[in-house]
Amino acid sequence: MADALAGAAAHGPVRRPQAAELGGQAAPGGDRELLLRAAPAADAPADLCWTPADVPLLDEAAELLGDDGSEAAAREAAALREEVLYAQGVLDVLDLEEDLDPELLRATDVVDADRLAERQAVRRYDSTADRAAADREWTYGHVIVDEAQELSPMAWRLVMRRCPSRSMTIVGDIAQTGDLAGAGSWDEVLSPFVERRWRLEQLTVNYRTPAEIADVADDVLATIEPGLAPPRSVRSAGVPPRAVHATAGRLDDTVAKVLAEETGAVGDGRTAVLVPTGMLDALRTRLLGADGAGAEVDLTAPVVVLPVNAAKGLEFDAVVVVEPAEMLAESPRGGGDLYVAITRATQRLAVVHAAPLPPMLHRLHSAPDGS
Repeated sequence: MADALAGAAAHGPVRRPQAAELGGQAAPGGDRELLLRAAPAADAPADLCWTPADVPLLDEAAELLGDDGSEAAAREAAALREEVLYAQGVLDVLDLEEDLDPELLRATDVVDADRLAERQAVRRYDSTADRAAADREWTYGHVIVDEAQELSPMAWRLVMRRCPSRSMTIVGDIAQTGDLAGAGSWDEVLSPFVERRWRLEQLTVNYRTPAEIADVADDVLATIEPGLAPPRSVRSAGVPPRAVHATAGRLDDTVAKVLAEETGAVGDGRTAVLVPTGMLDALRTRLLGADGAGAEVDLTAPVVVLPVNAAKGLEFDAVVVVEPAEMLAESPRGGGDLYVAITRATQRLAVVHAAPLPPMLHRLHSAPDGS
């Protein structure tokens, strides 16, 4: 929200790294253990074998090793053999008719299995997205990247390979960087690829967050990114954000009470409870019940319980932020997570805490849970 980036066009290929560069974090010794990940159980879903962070690494490996096309050619040849065998079976059936007038042409007189298979080949009408997904070397004339602050340096290499012209519109907010490999500045992200051939445009108007909540968010921003100017909020909701202190052992009950108050205030609106990752399962069970806790998250539901990284780019009428001190402690970039959590609300914000409020939330005057 604090800034956006429009990348200008630049030219030239991405320099291939030397082997020493790729292996720098996996040098002999303990560093190799950084790459070790326990194998999933034999009956685990296939998608557990890989993580999103593996995708740019696999793409980089494919770029360095190259592809001689043999695997794709083998697949096509195997598919063609199956089609020919099927076509031959059809012709064999047609040739079984014994009473056919010998003066008439049979199917086998005018076509063989290869020709029949060729005529029956299914034409593909894939969308551009389907074709691009199937072709690792597919490139684009212009690329738009949202939440760009989360991309790692290796992911940027992947993106740049997809756009040789370097014509891009890149949208992101350094203050919201949550990934440890994400952007610290736009210059460090783009200079390796386009040097200074890019233009920064900052968004100075905040349409989402009312002024009362924006004041709190601005204090967080000033703490985590002092050099960034906060956007100006253009509206007021007339409802000041609040903090509610939960007594020892009653955090879940207090969150449930505050959630009921917030959902009642927004009526048909949507409310999000944003929690530290370590509290996610317990609070989902407490607030949504056993069935809701295990179900796939429906972002259109009146109430959702999410970790902050799942709420990026979203907005809700009311937001309940749970235990901000733990949110800060969970990650070296916990301040960015707290900033994201606070700026998801379009009308109302409540913060529930048992631990003391972080100093950056000094505008919130905490009141004890009155239940």
